[in-house]
Amino acid sequence: MSKQGYIARYFNIVRKLSQQKYCSYEELEKFLEREFEVLQLQDDTLEFNFSKRTLQRDLREIRNILGIDIVYSRSQKGYYIIQDDYSSDLFLKTLEEINSFSALKLTNSLESIVYLEKRKSKRAEFLPDIVQAIQRKKQIEFHYLKFGEDLETIRKVSPLAIREFNNRWYLIAEDKGIVKNFGLERMNHVLIMKEKINTELEFDYNDKYKYSYGIIVPSEGKPEKIILSVTKTQAAYLESLPLHESQEITKTIDNEILISLEVFLTDDFISELLAMSRSVTVVKPQKLKDKMKFILNDILNKYS
Repeated sequence: MSKQGYIARYFNIVRKLSQQKYCSYEELEKFLEREFEVLQLQDDTLEFNFSKRTLQRDLREIRNILGIDIVYSRSQKGYYIIQDDYSSDLFLKTLEEINSFSALKLTNSLESIVYLEKRKSKRAEFLPDIVQAIQRKKQIEFHYLKFGEDLETIRKVSPLAIREFNNRWYLIAEDKGIVKNFGLERMNHVLIMKEKINTELEFDYNDKYKYSYGIIVPSEGKPEKIILSVTKTQAAYLESLPLHESQEITKTIDNEILISLEVFLTDDFISELLAMSRSVTVVKPQKLKDKMKFILNDILNKYS
């Protein structure tokens, strides 16, 4: 079988066990055989060969490549993943990010009805190594080039989590006692080190990013209570995809809808408001209104 076929099998084993905690060999075999039929639509010369010996080899490769441990429970008479649901979902999302486009293009029928965003973030290939390092509590080293700079620096950090925002992946890591964000598209030469991360390091993702719109968390200042006036149409968009978890509709007056939320006034949040500026007006706070006025006037002057 091709390399793509092996990877597809690994992925489907993890996917099945994420959906069904305890799965017998027979259930796995039936599921994989059904999924294998999709591959055969692309290459009818492929033959489905799967055995208990093959499964054991696959489980070793899944552990080595993806860092996911799958074992057999005699009491439950089935295989299961030794990790929490969040970790499993994270790995699935990681694999989907890397392989979704090629996977969906396996058949001409899907190719004609599914159109994916071709504008993908760079360096997504580093995700499996980074997630594996996080799960194994290993430090990583990489070359890093900040936007606007010409020289790379070498960073050795303790990885804590990864986060996706606006089709970009970010590593959240402790670097010399400070928790920082690193964009994967600015990384090169990622290596998993032998050194363990500091086990005493405490990191609460929900606490740190509770009031963050995107990836930026200011080192100073407090989140602001924000009131926005939005059109009825824009409110429908924001209701289906809220700007932030704190977003609430506070009042509806004819075609004007007031929305409140509490976030840090960061550049990425202001950029999002500017993108909706024809249908969104800042009501409070005054400092945000002044910031929007300054930026919009600056833009207007450029076109004058």
